[in-house]
Amino acid sequence: MSLQVYIPSRSRFDRSLTLEALQGVNWPEVYLVVPLKQVPQYKALAARMKVKLLGCAKDGISLTRQFIGQHARDKFLMLDDDLRFFHRPRFISAPQGNVPNEKAQLFKNDPTQMRQMLIMVEKRLDSYVHVAISARQGNNQLPWPMEVNNRPLRALAYRKAAFLGCKHGRTQIMEDFDVTLQLIGKGHSNAIITCFAQDQQQTQLPGGCSDYRTHELHETNVKKLAQLHAPFVTVRSKSNKTGGEFGTRTEATIYWKKLHASVIKESIG
Repeated sequence: MSLQVYIPSRSRFDRSLTLEALQGVNWPEVYLVVPLKQVPQYKALAARMKVKLLGCAKDGISLTRQFIGQHARDKFLMLDDDLRFFHRPRFISAPQGNVPNEKAQLFKNDPTQMRQMLIMVEKRLDSYVHVAISARQGNNQLPWPMEVNNRPLRALAYRKAAFLGCKHGRTQIMEDFDVTLQLIGKGHSNAIITCFAQDQQQTQLPGGCSDYRTHELHETNVKKLAQLHAPFVTVRSKSNKTGGEFGTRTEATIYWKKLHASVIKESIG
């Protein structure tokens, strides 16, 4: 098995929920990717978690992800550093149409389930050039065990050639959405694994992109994404209870399936 896992991190020297979740799995190869100047501060965490430490001279998450793609051998999974992971048992049936499945429950992963999740990511990359693990929120509205051409975030896997074939650095943040939209626009459906899920405690926790992300930067990049991918991206205002400083912000609405449908229609017509 050849999957590699990369965890970008910045200014979070003492703890990573993602690394803690991976403890005891013993596969695959895991890299903690940090700004080059922060390598000394991260050495203790990398040693404690028994992962490889990789310094990146590029600044910002967009160019860091490109650096990761260049470093990877082929199949690779990028995980945010503050994630918790869950599984949805097989005996719970899929929702019907757009009706949420109220019986669908998620349970916290143990090391065995973490390994099963990673194996599934690698296998899906045999058929799809980009794969994601479902977000916890809204997971009960998705069919089991996977969905296609839906929203990926925080847990993103790629085949190297397809990933590097995209344009990078066009947005400073939300670059993961830009890459996904480019790949779908090229005719590559994405696979969202729904029998597993992930979430984070809060948007804009200290460290990470919060080191440099401001409301102005966020809004500018949302609008840039909409310009790059009109009419499949529109701009809206979003509010949530757990977002802290970014609880209310400008956000993008992305029509993943409409984009894919337009690509199929164009190829036929």
